[in-house]
Amino acid sequence: MAYQDNNRPQRQMFDITALGITCEECGAAITQLPFEPTQKEDGTYGKLYCYECNKKRSKDRGPRNF
Repeated sequence: MAYQDNNRPQRQMFDITALGITCEECGAAITQLPFEPTQKEDGTYGKLYCYECNKKRSKDRGPRNF
């Protein structure tokens, strides 16, 4: 699913299916991200979340202060 905001152009999505990454929260397979993940020294990609879990986390976190 593409991240989309009506005030911004749609972001380029990267197909990461071959990496076999799953959501840290729900375990769903993540097939696309709006960035290319980089592997850490320990061989993992860090904590990544699917679209739905990321949306929920953002809502729970509240508005961003710039």
